[in-house]
Amino acid sequence: MFKNDDLVKQINQRCKRYFLESSFLLEKIVHNKIISKGDYSSKAINNYNNEKLEVKVIKWFKDFWVYVEIRIDQASTSNSFPDISISISVFQGDQSDDIKNQLFRAEWDNYGNIDEKHPQPHWHIYPVKYHHKTYAEYLELLGDSESFQAILNEDTSKIVDLKKIHFAMNGQWSSGGKHVHTIKDTETIANWFSGVFECIRTQLEYVS
Repeated sequence: MFKNDDLVKQINQRCKRYFLESSFLLEKIVHNKIISKGDYSSKAINNYNNEKLEVKVIKWFKDFWVYVEIRIDQASTSNSFPDISISISVFQGDQSDDIKNQLFRAEWDNYGNIDEKHPQPHWHIYPVKYHHKTYAEYLELLGDSESFQAILNEDTSKIVDLKKIHFAMNGQWSSGGKHVHTIKDTETIANWFSGVFECIRTQLEYVS
């Protein structure tokens, strides 16, 4: 039988070793929602399901921060395992920055939907939008801010909104498999958490 406390315990045991600058703990705040907390935290804006919400992020390493949210539908009967939505977001920025750049989000939705079109698990990528001082300098030089801004807006409108794309994380296409993996036990989730943190940290250290 699934228990929230068992899931929290397994994830905490697996993941605390990846956080050396802050503690890492998952905590149930309501009956169906679990979020991350730590003793070194800061504010950030989390883009999730077309909403922008202020959250508390945990210091990971260097200027990278993490926010975890798990939602569980205990009443679900569509699956042998509860309907569950898992989100791991990684941010970059200074502690004093209350917004921070959200870099990407690892997500795994387990709703027992046989017609699921989005790959599970998957990545969401958030291209960083820098507002360079160069823009302001151009505006001052040209003196026609509306025309310059119109050009910028036109170029932006042609760009595909990458953050809406669900990039497959574990598709089994090479073996003729599907793009959706169902969650059947808590150990699967704990293993996935550990792998995501280890892989992301390795890559972030590589590029930075």
